[in-house]
Amino acid sequence: MKSLVLFAGVLFLMSSAACAQKGNEKSKSSSSSEMKTTIDSVSYFFGTSLGANFVQLGMDEVAIDQVMQGVKDALKDDESALKLSMAEGEMVTRKYIEGIKAKEGEAALAEGKKYLEEKAKEDNIQSTESGILYEVVVMGDGPKPKATDKVRVNYEGKTTDGKVFDSSYERGQPAEFPLNRVIAGWTEILQEMPVGSTWITTLPPSLAYGERGSPPNIGPNEVLIFKIELIDILPPAESK
Repeated sequence: MKSLVLFAGVLFLMSSAACAQKGNEKSKSSSSSEMKTTIDSVSYFFGTSLGANFVQLGMDEVAIDQVMQGVKDALKDDESALKLSMAEGEMVTRKYIEGIKAKEGEAALAEGKKYLEEKAKEDNIQSTESGILYEVVVMGDGPKPKATDKVRVNYEGKTTDGKVFDSSYERGQPAEFPLNRVIAGWTEILQEMPVGSTWITTLPPSLAYGERGSPPNIGPNEVLIFKIELIDILPPAESK
């Protein structure tokens, strides 16, 4: 898990700092939040990095006293002083994170199902057999691509709360990719779009990024909304 790697990275940095300082007597402490020295700044950075990781992991509570105790024990530079070994801590943390993500995924799945049901009732919304919802903004009159084709598209991807997580429009350059190298929902729906079309598609989680999501912008089991403009099917010479 990326989040766990980040979390472990902060712990590694803290451990490295502990080895360099060799004990509490050489560490610097201050009751002030002002950054008076480089060590003040570095120490504060470790704290904010760790706090940001707690937020990213979705932790709604943190035992600050135990966090501080862990820092103090690590600064002793003595493994026997640790109440949990690094291996034990990683195992407990991994299980905890998996539990958080599982709960998030279950909640998102229920919310996504409700969203899709309500969306399907809207005017001009059509549906594929697989459950993709789409609205035709512009219907082109060109050929339809095959799964083995490479296409050129403009697109904008949003979550159901309206947050844009990716956009070729913002980059000012269309994207090019083989249809069989993208998420299943794209592979399916683009084969139904004639060149020149612009559709707004809503993908169920199973045809988007599923249980794993695509951190940090897309959570587990998220419904995704894409505005897709199929500009062209690239000839074989351009596909190389």
